[in-house]
Amino acid sequence: MGKEVSKNSSREAVINVAQELFAARGYTSVTLKDIAERLGIKQASLYYHFPGGKEDLFVEVTIHHLEQRRQGLEQVIAKVSSLGLEDCLNQLAKWLLTQPPLHVSRLVDSDLPALPKEKAAQIESVMDRSVIPAIAELFSRYQHGLRAEPFYIAATFLAVIEPIRTFKQYSPNGEEQMIAKSINLFLHGVVEK
Repeated sequence: MGKEVSKNSSREAVINVAQELFAARGYTSVTLKDIAERLGIKQASLYYHFPGGKEDLFVEVTIHHLEQRRQGLEQVIAKVSSLGLEDCLNQLAKWLLTQPPLHVSRLVDSDLPALPKEKAAQIESVMDRSVIPAIAELFSRYQHGLRAEPFYIAATFLAVIEPIRTFKQYSPNGEEQMIAKSINLFLHGVVEK
């Protein structure tokens, strides 16, 4: 049993370090050597846990990340769903910004094309049922007042919120104020009517 625990904890350590590096730099910029060096192990040791190498590791890490994000979103949405839409989005945005960045654009534009088609398809399959659909479900509750389909609105909401983590360092406003302003613009537009 001790070896099994050690094997599982070693595998988890590999996954955690790989997730951190892939999230920060993307698939194409991270090597197995980078991961091994961060862990203080030989590169060949990574093949014990991931015989398919970097591709298999990236697929597992990305799917794990997306599934965790989906579960977290569903929990947050369940907790705040009794609030009005603006308050609900505010709480959702605060939670999103406590999570590692998704970098969906990089994933779609750079990482997935660098993978074999079957590996990319595995990730796309999970993407199709993870983050955006969870947020789209929230927006579908407000169907009567929406000017576009919930999936598009959810994707746009993420596109508005995700950059706050980058731009907050250049803004005189705090994160909470940036979230509130972004949601206000998202819901009400940039032009006074």
